[in-house]
Amino acid sequence: MTHLLIAFKRKDGLSLANFSRHWREVHASLAKRMPGLRGYVQNHSSTVVSRSQTYDGVVEIWMDSEEAISAAFQSEEYRKGAYADEPNFVDVKDVVRLVTTDHVLRAGEAPNGPEPRVKRLSFIKRKPGWDRGEFFRYWKDVHGPLALAMPGVQRYVQCHTLSSAYERGEPQYDGVAELWFETLGDLNFALASTEYKEHAQPDGAKFVDLASALTLITEEHRIV
Repeated sequence: MTHLLIAFKRKDGLSLANFSRHWREVHASLAKRMPGLRGYVQNHSSTVVSRSQTYDGVVEIWMDSEEAISAAFQSEEYRKGAYADEPNFVDVKDVVRLVTTDHVLRAGEAPNGPEPRVKRLSFIKRKPGWDRGEFFRYWKDVHGPLALAMPGVQRYVQCHTLSSAYERGEPQYDGVAELWFETLGDLNFALASTEYKEHAQPDGAKFVDLASALTLITEEHRIV
């Protein structure tokens, strides 16, 4: 399964509340018409921390392959539906787009209620001097267990950028780390923990270019 992530900002003059409302109540039904769609998730930037975040949301789309994604975005259903609607609420000139494959380090339980879960997404780039294969191995096999040791982590997925992206040049990011928590308080507790401050955080600095990292705290809404 191929996993597309797109981070974007709301258009100028639109409040965060109206942006989120349009995205969920209007745009979601249009996006669901895309052919080949296997999964569709909206991650809305938390109103608690939105002022310090550079992007207002991340959409995630799962399809069978890169070819399926390309075909979907060229389809009439997309062009006349979701694509036509995007300028109504999105700053289409400033987006971050990444095509990845998922490595699930902790599957967690499926959400039971209607309330969205708190989700931390970090778009990361390897430090200069790190070989791409070495970076991916270290992230998964060494850093992964350190992140899993943080208290309150319900689910943990590493989204690794596909090798095909490097054939077209160096991509902006090498992947996305996704961590789920029950509440924002649980997330804050994890980030204040010894497991994070003394282990996961300093280890991240060994292989991640922290200056270029993009981290968002969001509420996850599973649409498909």
